[in-house]
Amino acid sequence: MEVSIGIDIGNGTIKCVLLNKEKQVVDFVYTRNMGIIETLKKCLSELFEKNKNIEVISCGIIGAGRKLGSVLLSSNLTTTEITATSIGVINFFSENATCFEMGFEDSKILIIKDGVLVDFSMNTVCSANCGAYIENVSARLGIKVEEFSEYALRSKSPANISGKCAVFGTSCCVSKINLGFKKEDILMGVAYALVRNYFSMLSKGKNITPPYVFCGGVSRNKAVIKAMEEYLGEKVYVPEYSFLMGAIGVAILSMEKGNKNFKFKGYEFTEKDYEIETIVCDKCTNNCELVNVYENKELIGRIGSNCGKYNL
Repeated sequence: MEVSIGIDIGNGTIKCVLLNKEKQVVDFVYTRNMGIIETLKKCLSELFEKNKNIEVISCGIIGAGRKLGSVLLSSNLTTTEITATSIGVINFFSENATCFEMGFEDSKILIIKDGVLVDFSMNTVCSANCGAYIENVSARLGIKVEEFSEYALRSKSPANISGKCAVFGTSCCVSKINLGFKKEDILMGVAYALVRNYFSMLSKGKNITPPYVFCGGVSRNKAVIKAMEEYLGEKVYVPEYSFLMGAIGVAILSMEKGNKNFKFKGYEFTEKDYEIETIVCDKCTNNCELVNVYENKELIGRIGSNCGKYNL
């Protein structure tokens, strides 16, 4: 079976998804990013072990680690999460939608009209509207992040939590614990604070209208969905593969782009040894931080050459 593979290398997680030619999800792996090389090897090995009859005909990569991922796997397409997520939403939800996307360290609003991305916004330096905030609070309160919703949805009286800063918000949660507040009330307060911060930062000047669709890893958090629907006073739809939407989108794009000479290196990648060498160049004022990638001791790629002098 011929498939396209879409890979989203985020700061918090790595997602790999297989799509057939009908753009249906064949299989996927969603796991914590514990280092790109090691985690990618684990993801691909798992997919290949479970799907022995596939032939990868295209590979698209997005995310913070897309440049390194492309060097390692020789993808035929790299693009931004914004482009890929919009394509995923158009194909798996609707050609008219306002998409709310929350990842581990970034968040976005995408406005799609008649199958075209017409506007978007993205957070800058604040993580108080991302999954990292939820994870930090969960850790400080001694619960697993997977248990956040289970606790929060028990709340009868959500606490008023600061939502302007993840650091201060986490500190506020600790103060509430010391005052005797219940964990569930604190966590539901965090969900409300996260949603308030998200819309105050990202929706200014934007014409957001239903239908609303929620994507990204945080879309699996039912407490945040509840807080978002109450904030908007509207239904928020969470597609089956909401947490894979970017990976799905880039798999579709790579499939549509095609490349007769494409050769996926993923099979060999899982068996070979790789080393990373970093160098700071002082030949000019750019002071480029160069990342050399070695495959079995042979240089196969370089990342970070802003001036172009060291491009391979």
